[in-house]
Amino acid sequence: MKVLFIPGNSPYPIFSHAPLATAVRNAGHQVFMGGIDWVLPNITSVGLPAVKISPVSMEEVGAFMGAMPEDPVEQLKAVGRVYAEIAVDSLDRLLDLADHWRPDLVVGGGMFYTAPLLAHHLGIPSVRLEWDRIDSRGYDPGAGPVLAPVLAELGLDRVPGPDLWLDVCPPSLRPADAIPARPMRWVPGNPQKPLEPWMYTKGDRPRVYITAGTRLFSGDGLRDMARSIGKLGAEVVVGAPENVAAEVRDELPDVHVGWVPLDVLAPTCDVIIHHGGGGTDMTSLNAGVPQLVAHPEYPTTATRQIVGYGAAALVESGGYEEINAACELLLGDPSFRERAQTVSREMAQLPPAAEIVADLERLVDGRA
Repeated sequence: MKVLFIPGNSPYPIFSHAPLATAVRNAGHQVFMGGIDWVLPNITSVGLPAVKISPVSMEEVGAFMGAMPEDPVEQLKAVGRVYAEIAVDSLDRLLDLADHWRPDLVVGGGMFYTAPLLAHHLGIPSVRLEWDRIDSRGYDPGAGPVLAPVLAELGLDRVPGPDLWLDVCPPSLRPADAIPARPMRWVPGNPQKPLEPWMYTKGDRPRVYITAGTRLFSGDGLRDMARSIGKLGAEVVVGAPENVAAEVRDELPDVHVGWVPLDVLAPTCDVIIHHGGGGTDMTSLNAGVPQLVAHPEYPTTATRQIVGYGAAALVESGGYEEINAACELLLGDPSFRERAQTVSREMAQLPPAAEIVADLERLVDGRA
């Protein structure tokens, strides 16, 4: 069996899809993973063959993110539109690939546009594997106008649905209106680096991890956030790309600042503060660590679910005083960790990727 994975247009989907892709490969099947130019190094870093489906570069992605509309609804439309544009642009390249390496099955990510279009052209089954808990259907309105001409040429009035829908959301946090799907265990993944003992050991003080890469935690904001949380008596660790970390490292001599493999660090944390990204959210839940989502850059529906469940706090506006108060609450009330650990145990009981391989094999056999 030959399986083509097309996770998405940023590094995080690559790491989210890697466990299933690796399980398929370990079962003796051939696997390729496609991505835009920017993410090809991430694909090869997890030991999978990488296929370029579009020449979109990191600089182009950065320019798009910099021009993102402020309105959340318009943000969703903008992301859906660019994913659809990449889907349309990559189709010919993928059909050329299929002339030489014809997949028996294609697995696509949350913005599920490239995978089903290719599967329809080739007459093969398709699978949708969600990256996280965020409902990606909110991006569809922006994609619709871009996809309409291609769908019309194919005689379709909508993007074909998958033959199998895989969902990694813990059942307790799954929305009541969620589409029926086969559950699959989510496994944390991120770029790695040589480990230092402090990354996997816990000291005497509570440990608070702050993610970087957002407007809130970059530059001066990064320094001020770390100093503010430090007043709570916590050990602060800040995850940041080196170009940002270098700006503030000398000003924070008592803080670990830089890139840290979160799958390693998370189990040692007492609170994880972040911007609402799906990878950090899922890694926190997997480790059973309470979350503080501050000034989210993504739709807050998924965040409100864990807040309502009692495993997180949300600060949508306000300054460091509000964020400190929320962090202090999470550190002081053990019920937040208890609820987060309940979700962690639930995630651990979901079917692992290795069990899903048989479902994929049955899909292919059914089309033979």
